[in-house]
Amino acid sequence: MVLFTLALVVALWQAPSGVNAADADGLTALMKAAARADAAAVHALIAKGVNVDHQAEGTRLTALMCAAYFGHTGIVTTLLARGAKPDLKDASGASAADWAGAGSRDAAGDVLAKAGSQLNPFLNVGVMPFALMDKAAGKAP
Repeated sequence: MVLFTLALVVALWQAPSGVNAADADGLTALMKAAARADAAAVHALIAKGVNVDHQAEGTRLTALMCAAYFGHTGIVTTLLARGAKPDLKDASGASAADWAGAGSRDAAGDVLAKAGSQLNPFLNVGVMPFALMDKAAGKAP
């Protein structure tokens, strides 16, 4: 895993858009690392200057939303400590707390609630791109 993480960081750093580059699905390396709870990659990317609040084009997803959905409390805590904004909204109006709730991840939701992320009571969760998140985490749709 360490070699993969280092190779990922080196490849992204050398890419024209740098560490904030998005793939064809609009996901950055930080979003993918957050979704799969790869703490080494998250720390390495942050050390390289990745934008922790980068929002994917179209969906406006953030790495914090990815970590929250999958219940990765340690990654959520790390991102918040590095300045990630818990109140950012995706294209459907969902915050990271909404993503934690949609994934039924109580622990991540608790961390986000303490950080000030608010649930949207009027959210239509049917438009949240769960298949995209599962793909980022390496799960079959």
